[in-house]
Amino acid sequence: MNDVLIFKLQKEHGFFDATALKDQEMSTVPIETVSLSLENSEVTDIGISNLPKLNSLRCIDLDSTQITDKSMDVISTFMALEEIWIEDTKLTDTGFKKLALLPKLKYVSFWDTNISDEAFNYVMAKLPQLESEG
Repeated sequence: MNDVLIFKLQKEHGFFDATALKDQEMSTVPIETVSLSLENSEVTDIGISNLPKLNSLRCIDLDSTQITDKSMDVISTFMALEEIWIEDTKLTDTGFKKLALLPKLKYVSFWDTNISDEAFNYVMAKLPQLESEG
């Protein structure tokens, strides 16, 4: 996908780099955040559960974090989310299927995960506009 948001939004107001934050500090992420970077951070499911309600969040980068399916319970409530990066995470089919709850989702990158064709096809059936790599 040539129009990925992650690179565009890094230069815009609303980008927040939370890679240095600890789990207990995730509640300090500004609620007006539009793009959230957690790539290669030590964030876990506890940190994701501490995030505020990010109603404007359009892009989240969770590549190479310690998140599991439990984090998807929170992430699937971010209804403005258009793009998610979950490469090299411990997500399973159960968590991946929760992406289907995000009606505006346009792109997912899930390289180096154990997502099955069945889970992928389930999400694609619910979100036909979704583009992906993985």
